[in-house]
Amino acid sequence: MRRARPSVFERIPTAARAWASRLVLLLACASVVATSRAQSDDVASQVHTGAPFRLTAETFKVTRTLVVRTSAQEKSSDPVEGEVHIQARAKWTPGDPIQTPPPSLAIGYLEGELTSRSQSGILEPNVAVTVESVTYLGENCPTVQSCEWTLQVVFDVQANSDSGTLTAPGTVDVEWTAQAFMHVLDDSSAPKGFTVSVSEP
Repeated sequence: MRRARPSVFERIPTAARAWASRLVLLLACASVVATSRAQSDDVASQVHTGAPFRLTAETFKVTRTLVVRTSAQEKSSDPVEGEVHIQARAKWTPGDPIQTPPPSLAIGYLEGELTSRSQSGILEPNVAVTVESVTYLGENCPTVQSCEWTLQVVFDVQANSDSGTLTAPGTVDVEWTAQAFMHVLDDSSAPKGFTVSVSEP
């Protein structure tokens, strides 16, 4: 039987094939590096502790406004982005000792007239339940030395029943905190004196 003719690649000497393979790998790695966007390490704000509040059948939803600010001692045109972490500890005291199923505490963000990106946790009678939520803050730098974002954070009690309504929900006492983690894009280090803060107006 006649032996099949070697391919063009097989006719290349072994050493040359090895170098060609390495070159392809290096070009692929260089492409990945070129397309990845540089960013600095995250800088965290101090933890902001909001005032506790109580949710009831009459007041089952509250909104809190948060302002996230970044500033630097030196001017920089690099954009800034990051995340805000919300943590709530909710203790539910049922109005009816045999109420089932239990309600949930949801954390969302008001955008116009709609609440989006909600995270929720099912509550337990007379036990503090932790509910956490993270939201992204996109590039937004009105000046070259500071940036500011305003968030409308919504906490509300939701039913876990087919009817969608709460029956004798009792009370839900909520303690909550917020913390921001921000970084600079297009640079591996943040500008001098870069700080992050979270506050309520």
